[in-house]
Amino acid sequence: MKKTILSIAMTMAALLPTLSHAELTVEQQQQLEGIHKLLNENPEIIADLHSNLQQYVESQKLLTQAKQQSESWLNDTTIHSVTGNVNGNTVIINFTDYNCPYCKRLDGALTKLAGKDSDVKVINIYVPLKQQVIDGLETNSAAFAIKVWQNAPEKFAEVNRLLVAKPGLHDKASLEAIAKKTGTEAYLSGDTSINESLVKNYKTFVALGLRGTPAMFIGDEMIPGFIPYEQLEAAVKKYQSEKS
Repeated sequence: MKKTILSIAMTMAALLPTLSHAELTVEQQQQLEGIHKLLNENPEIIADLHSNLQQYVESQKLLTQAKQQSESWLNDTTIHSVTGNVNGNTVIINFTDYNCPYCKRLDGALTKLAGKDSDVKVINIYVPLKQQVIDGLETNSAAFAIKVWQNAPEKFAEVNRLLVAKPGLHDKASLEAIAKKTGTEAYLSGDTSINESLVKNYKTFVALGLRGTPAMFIGDEMIPGFIPYEQLEAAVKKYQSEKS
């Protein structure tokens, strides 16, 4: 749907006399010619097209505002955990959930990428959609991971690896086993400030128009859902080449 509306937006802009074919790619020129033909043959759709374009432009304004307002929050690594180089310049904002199977698969790809490219900095924004509190504990997997990051960052990578490795939902037994193995039992207690951070993560998630995890921002590009390692690496290399 987003790509469709984006094509409409590009088309309407292309109808303006200030835009020449020289400013479009070959593919865009071909798409433009096809849409011109469609509009000429079906003039009754122009009104709906205009309405959809206005809605798209307004939604993009709101998204831009939300991104600007949340930028400092999303980049605060005193709150959010980091995979890779905490001082890296290639920043990936990763909305994730330890109880989401696709998030776990993507985490493996992100860890591999950060291991190969020392400039990659993955900031993990936990959105525990499937489980807010674990029975028998005052915490959940996301709050536990954040507390480890904030208090014992040297243990985070192993805690994260074990949290990702477990199939299915976490429970009291799985968290206690991970905490015992990593010497992080002290961080299984509840924490009001971390809970407030998780609430803010969710509000930011919604404000950015996201609907599920995983979801990433690589620069200004939003990538919803899981993508395999090859596509992830290509997206990062594309961002790095455009940035340089």
